[in-house]
Amino acid sequence: MTTAPGALPPPPPRPPARVPRHGLPTAIVVALVMSAAYGIAQILFWATPDVTSPTSLMVLWLKPLPGVFEATRILLLVGWGLAAVLGLSLALRHGAPPADPEAHARTVRAHQYGILAALTLPYTTMAFHVLFRSLPLLLLCLPTTAAALLLVHRLQLFRRLPGRLLLAAFGSGALIAAGYGLTMNVWAWWYAPGYLLDWSTPRDTVRALFTVGCFNSALFTELGKAAVVAALYFLCRRHFDGVVSGVVLGAAVGLGFNLTETVAYMSDYPGALGSAGPEAQPPVEFWTRQVVGLMAVHVAFTALVGAGFGAARRLRERRDRALVVGAGVLAAVGGHFWTDIALGQLAKQRDDWFSDSDAVGLLVGVPLMTALTSGVFVVLYVLVLRQGLRAQRLGLTHALHAEAAGGGAVTEPEIGLLLSPRRRLLLELRVWRRDGVAGVRHLMRLQQAQLDLATQRMHRDHSGADIFVPDERPLRDRVLELKGAPMAPEPPALPARGALS
Repeated sequence: MTTAPGALPPPPPRPPARVPRHGLPTAIVVALVMSAAYGIAQILFWATPDVTSPTSLMVLWLKPLPGVFEATRILLLVGWGLAAVLGLSLALRHGAPPADPEAHARTVRAHQYGILAALTLPYTTMAFHVLFRSLPLLLLCLPTTAAALLLVHRLQLFRRLPGRLLLAAFGSGALIAAGYGLTMNVWAWWYAPGYLLDWSTPRDTVRALFTVGCFNSALFTELGKAAVVAALYFLCRRHFDGVVSGVVLGAAVGLGFNLTETVAYMSDYPGALGSAGPEAQPPVEFWTRQVVGLMAVHVAFTALVGAGFGAARRLRERRDRALVVGAGVLAAVGGHFWTDIALGQLAKQRDDWFSDSDAVGLLVGVPLMTALTSGVFVVLYVLVLRQGLRAQRLGLTHALHAEAAGGGAVTEPEIGLLLSPRRRLLLELRVWRRDGVAGVRHLMRLQQAQLDLATQRMHRDHSGADIFVPDERPLRDRVLELKGAPMAPEPPALPARGALS
């Protein structure tokens, strides 16, 4: 078959379509693991030996749980019951052949979303209580957090995650991950003394309680954030194009968690995700967590978790995917544990080094302590992000040239512009001066549509065995529509929303 002179070459043959696999069941499994860990904490609490003490100070451990913890426990029990009912309903529907397959699929997905919500939303009770009992402190922390979230969004130099997905990650980190971490930490502080207290060796007991508290905080705080990243990965897998999107999504989850934790510490919330210590004052906590450590600590740890999921997006073997994800989670848990342990020791050294001036201790000592504890993890996720951007640029270069050669949605002169964030920004400024906000929005939509198309072609060339790559023709038609080019006489139907997940 010959091609007429000047005509576009025919597109390459497409691989056979694969059946799309939805991520909702896997996200439900992640939520079930969270519930199982909470159930184990409940069993440990119920089986805790009675705390007997020769001193009245231990009355602190014998106080009844605050009402919000009881409310969380009741809501979780109700959620588990609701999830069981919905799961039973799904099991009964599974055997019978559906009369209307589309209606059956919608019903199944509605049940699955209901199960996921029933298993996770009860944890938000703790976070809402922390945030809205101290609304002025929350409003004080929002500007710095919003600026950091905008910075994280701008780290995506090429293809960008949808804004709604980034906000969903931030909100899930602030509500679900923070609520889960706070709940699990409070339970640990209530049952640990019953197992560890030994009045014959009080010094060793205090050391053991401190170590177990730090480990419990590191484990369940990072597992809660990792569970949120995992759920978003399985639900929105088509938006993960490598470690860049993983780092960005993980950083957004970490920023949400950091917001809730900052408000908890500033308001001296009981059992606030750790021990605030005698220096817990709102200005000190704001400087430590919303200025110095804003893009470190939780952002760094969860960014490494996200990088693991982003790297897994490009791997074919299940064992390799599990290895990189596990490495990210292990780095986060280990980094958190090291930070908590080291900060307790460095705080004493800071008092000795800067005993003459509290102001110098805060302005110099706090950044120094942050650099010594989590600085290596900040450097690590920045290097991973940089390497991911290089790999993303290389893959997009090949995909854009392939599209310019045969697709028609990208031309050769546009390739250099799309691969240069600086040139795109300068062009946006020129269009803004000439055409205003409407012109800039149209230009940005066009460029993002072209980058989405190139990313889709890149996925098709390097697709892993665990993903479903949808047809890129609807994306190409979208670009041509934005350019004002005529559409094909009979454009292919857009795949169902579920097929893109």
